[in-house]
Amino acid sequence: MNQLKNEIKEFAVSQGAQLVAMASAQAYNGYLAEVEKRLQDTGAQLEDFMAWPVANMPGSREMSFFTHLSDARKSLPTVKTIIILGVYAYDENAIYKNTRRQLRGKTARIYSYYPVVRQIAEHVVSFLEEHGHKAIQGQNIPLKYVADRIGIGAYGKNGILQTHAYGSYIALRNILTEAEFEPDNFDKPSTNCRGCERCIKACPTGALYAPYKVNPKLCINPITRSQPYIEPQIRSKMQNWIHGCDICQEVCPANKNLICRRVDPRVGFDPRRHASHKNLDGMERTPALLELLTDKRPELIRRNAAIALANTSKAGKEALAALKEQLAGVSSGLKEYFTWAIEKLEQSKIPKGCSISRE
Repeated sequence: MNQLKNEIKEFAVSQGAQLVAMASAQAYNGYLAEVEKRLQDTGAQLEDFMAWPVANMPGSREMSFFTHLSDARKSLPTVKTIIILGVYAYDENAIYKNTRRQLRGKTARIYSYYPVVRQIAEHVVSFLEEHGHKAIQGQNIPLKYVADRIGIGAYGKNGILQTHAYGSYIALRNILTEAEFEPDNFDKPSTNCRGCERCIKACPTGALYAPYKVNPKLCINPITRSQPYIEPQIRSKMQNWIHGCDICQEVCPANKNLICRRVDPRVGFDPRRHASHKNLDGMERTPALLELLTDKRPELIRRNAAIALANTSKAGKEALAALKEQLAGVSSGLKEYFTWAIEKLEQSKIPKGCSISRE
């Protein structure tokens, strides 16, 4: 089986994976304990964690979902090995320049590589089946937790996995198989987190409430990707992120000297291959916020674009005109956000020392 293990790894790399590792298919009860503590600390609910597969899993309550996730045997009862694939996601499209001046929004770049790693996983599953081994692929284990345990990477204080060569810009996916392979055990990379709290200090909403602990109810990443109401005080801290957030990764020393990879031809926001991409079709590069306000875009993106414009100091008469033009036709759910953005932009144009007459 060692020969087949090597062949699988070589095949995965030939398909574009940068990281390939194998772990035992055990129940990761430590993960459950961490999740339960996080739920108690933050009052978060399942939707706050952006748990996309929940509709396909038995049970809908928080701990039943995470119990399912913690044990690969609940997805494939005969599983013997977990294969973890990682794809380096920091390419030239991850470099933002003058987005505020150009009235452009920002998206979390790692998500554009999820369809890439999924397609690689599909090829590896076919490879295993051709060799007589049942296999399934997905995101049905606690990927970062398992990767940390076997040493592919290590958690940073922002709760994101860091690796030796690729920093924290890694898109992960797993394969579960009946084939039994010796688990890998790598030397865990040093995160250089000791004495550093740049990510915690940089988080504008305070979502990083302690080292290695993230409150999903305050994190810009899930906030911009979900429908629940956004409080005005949170809106003002969201900057110009329209889907996801990379702030804690942008300031992290682990990512300081990363070299951009070439853009993978399979890269993109592909709703067919990832559930969270349903609002992102055609947004591979930093999109113009004014265009995102129009009714051609999903309501969630229009909401986030209005908030981003309100938070953009360079937004001027053109932005105000666009918001006011769209205001009459927006739904009741969007009207508050558009009105709030208009008022905030108008307020920012008032010279210091002046006040608005409410008469």
